[in-house]
Amino acid sequence: MLDENVYCVMDTETTGLNPYFGDRIIEIAIVPVYKNKIVKKWIYHSLVNPNIRIPALTEKIHGISNDAITDAPSLETIISNVRAYAKDTIFVMHNAYVDLSFIDIATKEIGEFPINFRYIDTLEISRVLYNKKRSLESLVKEFKIANKVPHRALEDAILTAKVFLKLSEKIGYNNINEFIRIWGDR
Repeated sequence: MLDENVYCVMDTETTGLNPYFGDRIIEIAIVPVYKNKIVKKWIYHSLVNPNIRIPALTEKIHGISNDAITDAPSLETIISNVRAYAKDTIFVMHNAYVDLSFIDIATKEIGEFPINFRYIDTLEISRVLYNKKRSLESLVKEFKIANKVPHRALEDAILTAKVFLKLSEKIGYNNINEFIRIWGDR
């Protein structure tokens, strides 16, 4: 059984792949896991208005249009919520560097200090278990959770939470703390 920690599984959707070249968050979801269960009433999900246009190719991938984000909350609101979830929890992501880099840029953009996350990367766990990087989609299929990853923040965060639980079981719940990293101690 997992310990008493609350694990917050986060996923973001973005305008592109590189926050250092102007790509920004357009959707975010945080799915808490406590005592091996997804806690649905604690889920946070929101579109984000990045104050830049969503490229047509990105819209095609995620299905998130420029019209959909017009009235979405700003980065300030989103970062405030992420910061609240990060307090006394351990974040979980698949390929954490990507999501955390986008969050870092967002905090700097609004003039705040970056968030020091405690986090676990399911990509790292999969590397240890399988001796190679495993995509979220391949893990979702292997564990018979779903047939594909839809590239929407909430659905992907839920899938990642389910993969995290399977990987935790496979690696041993008592070993999961070995994968906790600190973002900000780079």
